[in-house]
Amino acid sequence: MGIATTKIISFKSNIAKGFTLIELVLVIMLLGIMAVGIAGFIKLTAQTYVNVAQRDELIASARFAVERLNREIRNAVPNSVRVKNQAGFNCIEFVPILASTTYTEIAVAPEASSNTLTVIPFLGEDGNDYQCGAGCQDVVIVYPTNSDDVYSDSTDNAGKLFGLQTVVQTSASQWTLTLDHAADVNGDRFESDSPTERLYVAKSPVSYCTFSNALYRFDNYTIDDGNYIFPPTQPDLMAENLAAFDGANSSFTINEATLQRNAQVQLKLHFIRDDEDIVFNNDVHLVNIP
Repeated sequence: MGIATTKIISFKSNIAKGFTLIELVLVIMLLGIMAVGIAGFIKLTAQTYVNVAQRDELIASARFAVERLNREIRNAVPNSVRVKNQAGFNCIEFVPILASTTYTEIAVAPEASSNTLTVIPFLGEDGNDYQCGAGCQDVVIVYPTNSDDVYSDSTDNAGKLFGLQTVVQTSASQWTLTLDHAADVNGDRFESDSPTERLYVAKSPVSYCTFSNALYRFDNYTIDDGNYIFPPTQPDLMAENLAAFDGANSSFTINEATLQRNAQVQLKLHFIRDDEDIVFNNDVHLVNIP
């Protein structure tokens, strides 16, 4: 009897493996969700960087303007700082000191008038001996106790401010200053002596004004008793993005001197740019005294 045998034949499957449509759709959805999340993170990071950069730029611009204003006010002739306001404009004006010295002899009422005075030798802004050539337009000021003493007519033959004509180095320890008032044969007389015998040399005022959402600096105009709201010279732009002056909250305030302290100037500059809002509130101590 024969034995039956069974032959098993193996067939290799030729079906190709891959993704189904559902799997592909799920992968695309997941990648889309991840892309949205990553894009949002990148956008947030980029916007944060832009905001920080804008804030730093605004602060740097404001700090430069405030610091320069601080330094110039500290070098102002005593009692020359005054504030001027008008609708849409807010200004602070002062007269910078070019040089300072101690006088030894000046004509003070009721003494005889004179066009000359003697002083201790002193240095100019450049660190060398002070010089005043023809047409220098400098002025000398003695014991200014208020702004009217500074912003006065330098051509009068009485007061605390006179135009300067020449400086002659008569000796190593004494100079002679001639006042620019030759038309008056009677000469000049100062209103009063300085308790410290201090004499200041100045030239032209400086004004900082806020208008049109910016801070501007004016210089190179003559000292005048007219209360310039808007000085008659071309200004330099110092800072932008200032809040508009509404005529109520002044950017500049003067706290007059008392028996306990010197005068102070309060600076309050409000900067706005996009969503950034910065207020600089700074007090400047006026160290110079008459």
